[in-house]
Amino acid sequence: MKTNSERMCVICRDKKNKADLFRIVEKNEDGKYILDENQIAQKRGQYVCKTHECINRLSKHKKIKMEIEDLLKMLNLLKKNTKDYLKILKAMKNSQELVFGMNMIFDEIEKIHFIIIAEDISEKNDKRIIAKAKEKNIPYVHYGKKNELGDIFNKEEINVIAVKNKKVARGLIE
Repeated sequence: MKTNSERMCVICRDKKNKADLFRIVEKNEDGKYILDENQIAQKRGQYVCKTHECINRLSKHKKIKMEIEDLLKMLNLLKKNTKDYLKILKAMKNSQELVFGMNMIFDEIEKIHFIIIAEDISEKNDKRIIAKAKEKNIPYVHYGKKNELGDIFNKEEINVIAVKNKKVARGLIE
């Protein structure tokens, strides 16, 4: 009998496969948590998404206190496993396959297959774009700062970039 390997992130409350989550366990009774890298510690675990956003929110969490070394280890593991979207997007900037900015993305939402959201986007805009992405079942990722995304198109800042080409989107997702 196969067990369900889906767990919920304690930060964003999204359900995901265990492989897409970091597992943290309480170190002692002092309330400090440590990263259970191999997910084998014989303690009750909590799960956190492998995203910059959730790790950032975890670092500020009032009840779940993490050692700075473990937070850095999580970020390094995340960095090692993620694609360099900035290089890929720079190579694609002159193609007609990218759109940027909230309004342009909402205008062309039916043609979009993948969304890259700046990590420092306002919470209000972040919720708007994520809600629309979930509604349309479009995968998304938080990556880079607004000024880094802006550099791709020689703009000061860009909050969000979307990919319209299905094959390119699939390559970025996998």
